[in-house]
Amino acid sequence: MPLLLEEGLVMPSRTLPVDENPPVVDAFAEIVDELTRRGLLAGGLTAAAALGLSACGTQEPAAPSPTASTRTVRTVDGTVSVPADPRRVVCIDYFTGIFLVELGLTPAGGIDYSWVDDGSMFPAYVPILKRIPSIGEITSTKIEKVTALHPDLILGPTPGSRYDNSKGAMKTLTSVAPVASVDFGATGDWRGPFEQTANLVGRTARLAPLVASYRKAVETAKKTYADVLASTVVSVVDYSQDGVFALDLPRSTDGVVLADLGVRFGTASADNGSSTKELSLELLDELADSDLILYRADASGAPTNGLEKVVTRQAWKDLPAVRAGHTYPIGWADVCTYRWAEAAIADLTRILDTYRRQS
Repeated sequence: MPLLLEEGLVMPSRTLPVDENPPVVDAFAEIVDELTRRGLLAGGLTAAAALGLSACGTQEPAAPSPTASTRTVRTVDGTVSVPADPRRVVCIDYFTGIFLVELGLTPAGGIDYSWVDDGSMFPAYVPILKRIPSIGEITSTKIEKVTALHPDLILGPTPGSRYDNSKGAMKTLTSVAPVASVDFGATGDWRGPFEQTANLVGRTARLAPLVASYRKAVETAKKTYADVLASTVVSVVDYSQDGVFALDLPRSTDGVVLADLGVRFGTASADNGSSTKELSLELLDELADSDLILYRADASGAPTNGLEKVVTRQAWKDLPAVRAGHTYPIGWADVCTYRWAEAAIADLTRILDTYRRQS
């Protein structure tokens, strides 16, 4: 299980439909129709290839060409000379591998993604991620495995940063291939790291339409649901452990999408410069100002990551949103790509439709 851009060890779950399946905003309906038509929502490799999601990196590795042209890029650690068109990229963190898949370049190697499934990852990427040769766990990069893959570029977190989980690996790997670090910062905002990654592998042209499509979906949803977004207070309950529960804040992985939509967060979820906020279970009543509560759930819609114990507490049952039936499972708490974010928006609009009908 990887360390995500949140304040805990958590695993994403699949988005679930609510009671009905009302029409979504036109912009995203077209995207969903296209994904469904090509079979992407079933996670097929053939369909993934149809949208440019390369399956390279699953064949027998070959040494990169020594005559490949290079370019100079700037990272938080300084300037680095990288291949102009890298083909065998190895990623030693959780996120850059997923970013590359969305950009149409499957890593030649990455952390162990064998655990991902349709309930823990955007379905289109599941079969691709599972086929990526493992270079070890996120906390223990195997240098010999990286070397055997003959990478022409290695991506990972800034050495010494919060997300530098395999200590010393970034420095050691400089003897294997060019190494470029991605600055993940201290919050869950994945958009900046995604842009850095696209620049490092020379695929900003592929990123641009993804961003444009996402922004169109955001603006359409904001317009369509302006009334409910303006009048509804929302909280997102992420996980619970050791007598505390966590709320996702506006700078969490899912929070940045909600913030883009103009969602009004509950008082307890106010931006404090971090990703999540932990509160004692005795303080569940701090969610009393929330009209609508979203919670992390598994593929069946059941609360997960310790939340199954939270929802049985009387203090939870006494919350106004719970009494009114305005609590909804989500599977996109760990959203970290633009296509996944659009799927999250589609799910949220279904939730808002249900909420609006019941209010």
